Amino acid sequence: MTPFYWGSLAMVSGLTLQLTDRRHWLTGHLFLIAIIGFLLSAYYRFSSQASPTWQFMLVGAKIAAYTLLPIVILVVGISFVRYSYRLIRKEGWAFHYSLLAIVGGLLVVMLTLSGINLLLWNSRRLWQLLGLALLLTAYFTFSFIAYLLACVTTRLGRRRQIDHIIVLGAGLMPNGQPTRTLAYRLQAAAKYYYHQRARYHQPVTIIVSGGQGADEVMAESTAMRQYLIDHGVPRDTIQEENQSTSTIENLQFSHTLIVRQQPFYRAVIVTSGYHVLRANIFARQLHLDLIGIGARTPLYYLPFAMFREYLALIVMYRWANLAVVISLAVCYVAALVRLI
Repeated sequence: MTPFYWGSLAMVSGLTLQLTDRRHWLTGHLFLIAIIGFLLSAYYRFSSQASPTWQFMLVGAKIAAYTLLPIVILVVGISFVRYSYRLIRKEGWAFHYSLLAIVGGLLVVMLTLSGINLLLWNSRRLWQLLGLALLLTAYFTFSFIAYLLACVTTRLGRRRQIDHIIVLGAGLMPNGQPTRTLAYRLQAAAKYYYHQRARYHQPVTIIVSGGQGADEVMAESTAMRQYLIDHGVPRDTIQEENQSTSTIENLQFSHTLIVRQQPFYRAVIVTSGYHVLRANIFARQLHLDLIGIGARTPLYYLPFAMFREYLALIVMYRWANLAVVISLAVCYVAALVRLI
């Protein structure tokens, strides 16, 4: 079976899943497999029919790619470390801010060991271990790109008339004001509120959802409500849900609050763009007919936020990812045994 066949199968499966329910991370995986399949098919077709000049250029491109790969890995690793350092200086120390630095450090260590082994040790066992590390790195890179694709596909679709807007909390500053991330969510919610009112001329309720953290001076919902009022949203259109401490509780408790007044409702979730996919997945798992709308994120915070969100998805689907990692390791070892 050719790459074009697998690419076509993945594309049809991805489109079917997208049209059925776009709240899946799997959609991103399927579309990425389709893209890779079509690119490989085009490459094989072109290389088999190319003139000697183009054949020479293709060989040159391969050599350049192999040469640039270690440089790219080194640049990415150092960039991760530098970004974490700058983020910690800006936001203060927290372990999760160092996660990208840890990943970057591991990439640099892997590259350094490869160089030392090439120049000095020439250990066959170390090459085998580094090969496995590279294979697993490729898998997690693939799934991260799939996450980025799914972040796009999960937000595609026709907008509909709604009755409620659920805004998810995102922390408060020490003085009780919304963080910049939360402020962007509230601004997006207010904009969508006015859009719905102008288009459909029907009442819309905004549910601000977020409890009080141990280091917060008030419930997030209280600060969110005041922020919206200060920015012109009518006071009587805002309701607070002030008990939730996680995304899944945001959705559960907001749903409970709404159905007490309106058993059948239409609503959207407003959260940050990087968080829409996971919020949509939670809504699907809770059997709630909710779709997320993405607000912008401060640029300095975006790389960390996306990486943390990706790790959260890895943990959410930990058994599936563990099964893939074990399968890749077993196949790799089996291939080594056959080569030996």
